Amino acid sequence: MSDYQVFIGLEIHIHLKTQTKMFCSCPAHFGDEPNSNVCPVCMGWPGVLPRLNAHALELGYKVARALNCKLSHKSLFARKNYFYPDMPKNYQISQFQDPIGGPGLLEIPLSLGGTKSVRIRECHLEEDAGKMIHAGDISLIDYNRAGYPLLEMVTEPDLCTGEEAEDFIRYFQRLVRYLEVSDGNMEEGSLRCDANISLNLKGKGLGSKVEVKNLNSSRFVKLSLNYEAKRQEEVLSAGGSISQETRLWNENRDCTLVMRSKESSHDYRYFPEPDLPPFCPSPDFLAALEKGAVELPLTRRNRLLSDYGLAEQQAEAIHETREGVDYFEEAVSKALESAPSVFKGMQEAGAIIAAWMTGDVKKELNRGGISISQSPMTSARLASLAALQAGGKINSKLAKQLISDVFSLNKDPQAIIKEKGLEQLGGREAVEPLVASALSANAALVPAILSGDVKKKEFILGRVMAESRGKADPALAREILEEKLAQVAKAQVASTTGESSS
Repeated sequence: MSDYQVFIGLEIHIHLKTQTKMFCSCPAHFGDEPNSNVCPVCMGWPGVLPRLNAHALELGYKVARALNCKLSHKSLFARKNYFYPDMPKNYQISQFQDPIGGPGLLEIPLSLGGTKSVRIRECHLEEDAGKMIHAGDISLIDYNRAGYPLLEMVTEPDLCTGEEAEDFIRYFQRLVRYLEVSDGNMEEGSLRCDANISLNLKGKGLGSKVEVKNLNSSRFVKLSLNYEAKRQEEVLSAGGSISQETRLWNENRDCTLVMRSKESSHDYRYFPEPDLPPFCPSPDFLAALEKGAVELPLTRRNRLLSDYGLAEQQAEAIHETREGVDYFEEAVSKALESAPSVFKGMQEAGAIIAAWMTGDVKKELNRGGISISQSPMTSARLASLAALQAGGKINSKLAKQLISDVFSLNKDPQAIIKEKGLEQLGGREAVEPLVASALSANAALVPAILSGDVKKKEFILGRVMAESRGKADPALAREILEEKLAQVAKAQVASTTGESSS
């Protein structure tokens, strides 16, 4: 066990899902022609005035509420002064003393099991900088991103490992997608993370803070923080000290490198933004915020486990997106509504639907590169499929075929069954003659089967399914076969006993 305690805090920026920039009407679109979405306001021309994007403000407060932050009743903007080519005004409009919310608390699921509560220091709004592209000794600047509406969320140093930091980022990414405030794509830069880490002897509190930048994936966050923890422990164990600095993660060498000494807030010379008045949310604004609140991912996952009895792996896969879990609950509801007598309860319907959603339906979605809402397999069609299977009208093999047919033909399962004559053979009276015929045709295999040859027994069942063109209920066929084999075995024993008596 190490003598040192690790303290990790995260600063996560997300692009808010608005049509226009934070303080002007330029489009906020990723991937457009460089420097095509700019105007005098976001380029910082003299005499221009910013105008606050009301939608960005609403989305920011929505995130703050989901993080259980104390919502600010008077939110102020400030100028954060720094001189760098990516910010044409030479200052950034941000928030400092009066952000939209904080402090707060977020409970996250951990990949190793259990959950962890992480304190949120604050949420604040600001505008993004431009993007610099370095090519050899030439640097290019695209100002399309300058002025994008950003929300920055800052945690307290409550995380202890790179793995916990990765878990936090993944959950926060899922949360903002559930809230529909951001797409959260790290590869496009709409979710970016800087990590702060310090080490100190246990019980001694925080040490000197190092900030790690250039982290464009949750995996790099994990790797860089674990590297930094090891590096700082080695320095401290050797009697050295840690410099407060900013370091970059070098993904090619799997190490951090010094970028610059760490700035403090006074270095930015914050002062109130003179061109924007304070925002004071009205009671109607706050009421609308409460009305639009959604069930958060962790709460929803726990409900999938408790109410529907799903396995952990199934619940994790289904609640990955809000769209997926909405679809699942709609399908279960429609299945119970359309065929209440078929299911023993919500958990049976949920088990069948979850199995198909995480199995064959997911395979079809991956093959087509589409989402569940874009697919021909509507929640009503999957509900119908589940009812057919639970009611014994189709077996699992036919259900698999139907799923494939629904995706290829874009038709209801019932219509496909009728067109192709796929309905399962019903009752013993239909299946028993098939089993008897298969046994009679393969009578030579019976002695080996009675001696325990499982493969030959499966061969007999295979003949039954082939003769029925897959329509026989496999479970019923197996049950009847076992009964008939037991009768043969009993007859043999009786015959042997009779011969011994004589």
